[in-house]
Amino acid sequence: MSKLSNAAFCFVITTVLSLCPCRAQEAQPLPRHPGDVIKYEIKFDGQNAERIKSVYARMNTGQQPPKDQAGFATQISTNGEIQATSPRTFIIEMRVPDNLASGEYKLFIGANAGEGSATYSDGQDFNIPPVSIENPKKFAPPAIKVTPLP
Repeated sequence: MSKLSNAAFCFVITTVLSLCPCRAQEAQPLPRHPGDVIKYEIKFDGQNAERIKSVYARMNTGQQPPKDQAGFATQISTNGEIQATSPRTFIIEMRVPDNLASGEYKLFIGANAGEGSATYSDGQDFNIPPVSIENPKKFAPPAIKVTPLP
């Protein structure tokens, strides 16, 4: 290819790509399922950060379970309080139970200091994507008939 045709080719490709309405899409996190472990690293910074001794966390949907998952849980949490893994840093883990309803779950964190505590909510104090839970298990309550006996 000559220098002129090579330059023209590059110009055409550059122009076409610049006009393309395509945008890079952010990768969506994969849904989680029963048995999966959800993990977060929590770091505290600023005034009193070193005074945080333990944390606990929970995730919930804020909604009732779907009709075909009657009685399923809509909240999971850490098993008790979690101690620091390094100064001002905590690693939390929550295993998705078999009876957790499908839905979008948001994270809430509680932090304990010796003389006080604080709570932090996703969407207010920090921003992370909600965790999508997909549970293939279903339970729809059967009909019931009750007859008084003599």
